[in-house]
Amino acid sequence: MCHRLSKDYSKNSYLGLYMGLERLEAIVINSDLEVTFRAVVRYDVDLPEYRTTSGISQDAATNEFMANPVMYIKALDILFNCLESQGAELHRVAAIGGAAHHYGAVFWTDLGFRRLCGLNPMFRLHEQFTDDTFEMVSSPSWVDRASIPQCYDMEDDVGGVAAMVRITGAKCFGRLTGPLIRRVYEESPEQYERTVRISLMSSFLASLLVGNIGSIEFSDGSSMNLLDLNEKAWSEECLEACAPNLKQRLMQPIASNRLQGRIADYFVSRWNFRPDCMIVSTTGSSASMVAGLNLEENVLVLFLSQADKMLIHCKQRPQLEDASIICHPANIDEYIGLILIRNGCLVREAVCREIANGKWRLFNEMLASTPKGNAGNIEVRLDKMECTPEARGRLRWNSEINEMSDQALRGLENFEDLKYNARAVIEGQIMHRRVLATDAGIKLESITKIIALGRCTRNQHVLQIVADVFNTPVYIQEGPSPTLLGAAFRARYAFYEYREANCNCSRCNACWGSQPKLSYAEFFKHLPEKLKLIAEPSPDVEAIYGPLTDRIRSMLRMLAARTSINEKLIKYK
Repeated sequence: MCHRLSKDYSKNSYLGLYMGLERLEAIVINSDLEVTFRAVVRYDVDLPEYRTTSGISQDAATNEFMANPVMYIKALDILFNCLESQGAELHRVAAIGGAAHHYGAVFWTDLGFRRLCGLNPMFRLHEQFTDDTFEMVSSPSWVDRASIPQCYDMEDDVGGVAAMVRITGAKCFGRLTGPLIRRVYEESPEQYERTVRISLMSSFLASLLVGNIGSIEFSDGSSMNLLDLNEKAWSEECLEACAPNLKQRLMQPIASNRLQGRIADYFVSRWNFRPDCMIVSTTGSSASMVAGLNLEENVLVLFLSQADKMLIHCKQRPQLEDASIICHPANIDEYIGLILIRNGCLVREAVCREIANGKWRLFNEMLASTPKGNAGNIEVRLDKMECTPEARGRLRWNSEINEMSDQALRGLENFEDLKYNARAVIEGQIMHRRVLATDAGIKLESITKIIALGRCTRNQHVLQIVADVFNTPVYIQEGPSPTLLGAAFRARYAFYEYREANCNCSRCNACWGSQPKLSYAEFFKHLPEKLKLIAEPSPDVEAIYGPLTDRIRSMLRMLAARTSINEKLIKYK
């Protein structure tokens, strides 16, 4: 007899959660993978008592960006109430998948641990978790730049930058959780000593759902400067370089396709979830985005937002010294290359204000009135210290500048015509992305395509420049965000993997026969295409942008050389 409570799987639904930096979102999908319900809680608007701006506490110091973990707990309570009020039948949810923003850390007290394991359905979630249930009332978030000294110390302790990259897949960045934990240990040793468990934001979400401390999974764990990528286990050298007795506070990491367990009785009693609802290992936002897009090879994800980033699917571990390598969220032996670029939309918006009074219509007219390649006028503008390369500043060249001359290092004060400024910055940014992508191993071939995400995807002029610079078509994703879809898809696949494909009863054999279990990519390959072609490269653009990209590469090297040692010591503040 089938061990499942429900024999009619067509009535099952699957819940995806995304605990983002600015909001908590949910979608419910049915067995046909159609979205049936959506809900969102915006921290700034719906939880004003926590006084956040873009999800970050207004009480934080200048270079620190913090958020109270109780805020996320209250948001989860509100979110489930919202779904229930819409008529979502939560007792039909067979599995829940989750994702969360990167690099945050939650420091549990013993009291918090005990309350988590003994949730009382008579009370709301946030009524049981107060500030004294967490050792750090304001947990560090991914935009915190105050851990730079700890980055250098950790790299020195493991034998240098190359050793850190070899072990963990990334050099130390101030936004990663390992340096953040070391900073807490150094500056607040008593609080660290009282901490019984440390969660990432992803495992924090899983912990709330299962009513116990959730394990950190491989994908998000590989964004900590602590996980040995080859061994899929915590690196002893990195743990020792971070903080004492850290391993017991993190627990053992688990594979991304593993289950955290069943949903806590609290949610069964309070919102009528089914008792056997599975909780899939929650992961980071980038990994969930990959799962939502079901990435193939020769596809580059370009995320154009406040900070731009690129995601590359790699069958084998790539050699990326200036990027982060994370474990694939669905295929345990594959990897994702993640390249973060700090100077993204904020630079584009600053240029728009400077030359077009903040009017994008006028700015776009400037882009349209200038030729591809901008008559050789190009600019690298890095208002913040960039990650790759480590550089800050501006450099303008026209077609007449010899890169071997003294003038090349100084650059131009201005272009002859103001209209060139808009295209110079945008093309310079996209060519910078092309340099990083090709250095990471992306081959710009006829089958290559780019998926563009983020708020800049509303600007057709910018997307056309992306298509021309990369000489490849650009697509956008329609419907819910791929991060949220990835959480729901991973829940659906978990039900197939652990229930449908593993059951040997006569009914399941009749449905599935003796066919081998489908991989994640195979399971979702018949989904309707949700990518929309938005821009195609113009003819003969490679002859224009190939040489210009080489000049941008030289400009980036010069800016990096021009950036002083003192600036690099405070590079991300």
